[in-house]
Amino acid sequence: MATAQPLPEPLQGRSFFIAESDQCNVTRRRTTAGDLYTPSRGIRVPWDVQQGLDDCLRPLLGVTPDAAASHSTAALLWGIPLPPRLSGRFDIHLSRDAAKNRPVRFGVAGHRTRFSPGDVVELRGLRVTSPLRTWLDLAGVLALDELVAAGDFLVCEHDRIFGPKRVPLVPLQALQHAARHGFRRRGIVNARQAAELIRVGADSPPETRIRLSLHRAGLPETVLNHVVKDARGNHVSWPDLALPEWKISIEYDGEHHRSQRQREIDGARDLLMRQLGWRQLRITKAMLDKDGDKAVVRMVRDALYEQGWGGLAA
Repeated sequence: MATAQPLPEPLQGRSFFIAESDQCNVTRRRTTAGDLYTPSRGIRVPWDVQQGLDDCLRPLLGVTPDAAASHSTAALLWGIPLPPRLSGRFDIHLSRDAAKNRPVRFGVAGHRTRFSPGDVVELRGLRVTSPLRTWLDLAGVLALDELVAAGDFLVCEHDRIFGPKRVPLVPLQALQHAARHGFRRRGIVNARQAAELIRVGADSPPETRIRLSLHRAGLPETVLNHVVKDARGNHVSWPDLALPEWKISIEYDGEHHRSQRQREIDGARDLLMRQLGWRQLRITKAMLDKDGDKAVVRMVRDALYEQGWGGLAA
């Protein structure tokens, strides 16, 4: 069996569309060789190449230049958290203006829509719906709490003495305005309900889930981005969620908290918090999964009573 001629350097190790290979003087016969496969018409992919979403998407946008990545595909590009049922899907979502036909290709979920100015932007050289437009599109497919978690991610901002400063992809006021004034859009009622529950400062979907559970249980509103300081004004802790009036700190311990070093850091911080009169609560994924949110609500309610909370208003 004859070995295929090497591709020109600009095409090596990546997907490409036929117009690109034509520009590099690659024959059509070469593009049908056994070292390439065709995921969609006009596109070629080397068999031995592991590709990320950007690389999979680039040739599709190349052969559909008036389309933009949208919905869950755009969410993955922006880093917006999605539930497993969507983040594990392989279909690529492309949207075109409503005046044109929806994209129809193997492996593509095509949409026709009306784009407003600013709805489509460029990200890493790819046409993609803006973070705000992506969130509005997701409102038609996500459950309420999932949409709140996505919104929390978009509006999150903080400037701590450790780690990089986080700037929101969408200001909270802009997101709420878009939800209130959007009409004739799938999921707009869901978006309006979610917009009222979104808060600035949540770093992960589990934090959002905990916050919403405590809110629905009628417990006091938790504070995000709260800084606990000692008597000299030194920063001691930055709780995921806090109830400062009752000196309660709520931390969600993800996978990275299981390392020995992180446990030592957490233990030292817990000691400092106790010395300052704070009650530190640590919540794990196992706790959320085992008993829904009931155990978490019970834990926080008990801590509130112990810290002097008078209970629900009559």
